[in-house]
Amino acid sequence: VYPGLIDGMATWGSPETPRDLPRLENPGKPPYDRAGAQPQRVPEHYLNEDKAFEAAMKAGFTLVALGLDGQMLPGHIQPFNLSAPKLTQAHVFANPLALQGSFETAPGGWGSGAYPSTQMGVMAYFRQLMYDATALQEHMMYFEKHSEMTQPEQNDVLEALFALVNKEYPLYFEVDSKEEIERLFRLQDEFGFDVVLVSAKEASALSNELKSRNIAVLASIDVTEMPDWLEKENTEAKKDDEEGRESSEEGDSEDAESEELTEEELMFRSKQKEAWEKEINNVSALLEAGIPTGFTSAGLSPKELQQKVDLITENSTLTKNDIVGLMTAHNANILGISNRVGTIKEGNSAHLILTDGPLFEKGTNIHIQVSQGVINDFMED
Repeated sequence: VYPGLIDGMATWGSPETPRDLPRLENPGKPPYDRAGAQPQRVPEHYLNEDKAFEAAMKAGFTLVALGLDGQMLPGHIQPFNLSAPKLTQAHVFANPLALQGSFETAPGGWGSGAYPSTQMGVMAYFRQLMYDATALQEHMMYFEKHSEMTQPEQNDVLEALFALVNKEYPLYFEVDSKEEIERLFRLQDEFGFDVVLVSAKEASALSNELKSRNIAVLASIDVTEMPDWLEKENTEAKKDDEEGRESSEEGDSEDAESEELTEEELMFRSKQKEAWEKEINNVSALLEAGIPTGFTSAGLSPKELQQKVDLITENSTLTKNDIVGLMTAHNANILGISNRVGTIKEGNSAHLILTDGPLFEKGTNIHIQVSQGVINDFMED
């Protein structure tokens, strides 16, 4: 029996992003939605059918924090019970707990694009939204005490940002590269809101900074496959070791192969190996550094989960029990709902799974999934 697995952030059931957008008369001053700023959206009002819900249930997930597909500010993050293949408002686990963000530029191609169309533009537009939200809130507060002044106009987009202005919500920001994480730090320094990194495939390169800022990470385990040449090299080395060849013979073989590669190819392989090892060890490095680390599917389908778990545990110090921890207690702590889920104990909500063997081991099946007390028996299928 395990605690039910938790996905720290997914966008399952989100409405499809619009296509064939019309050309704007003034693309430099687009409406909020065309600029990618929709922080007022709440997932419970946008739920669509999605096969991923049932697939996640069968993979052992009992709760998911849902966001929405979009650009720089797609909306809120809200947790849902995964107790049925078709989610509705009745499956809401709790109120929204964060706002969602990224550096993704405004939608549209060459003929229908709009500002902000560059990362620098996204940062500038985000700043302007925060300044506008601050000004609107001050205007509203002043109007309450001075009714003779002009009444402020209602603005759902800017009012949704009051939670960031007042530091009531964290911003769950989907970002991967070290350079982009550092750009996010600049925005945090300017406005002071709390941040949770989502995906964050290069976050371990900034472990000290993350720790000093008290930033948690919902990490992706959607790592790339080992380069073919490295896999072949490891397989041959393992075979040599098993066959008990003499070290001199192994050295001759390696020298012969090295002589067949140019200096440029050797340099490329060295850099490729270094980059892949950093990627595969990202999560374990974050944990070793003491960074609060959980799990997000971040586009990874439930069907791919076992393969990625095998890949990362076979090639890093991370164990399968560590990954179970990321998907249960760690995620519950980061989402701020550890008083109800993440562990099995008296007083917690009934979120658990029953398996016929160790979770994520080959051949293990999930028999029972329980989400908020609703029992799903998958062995009947």
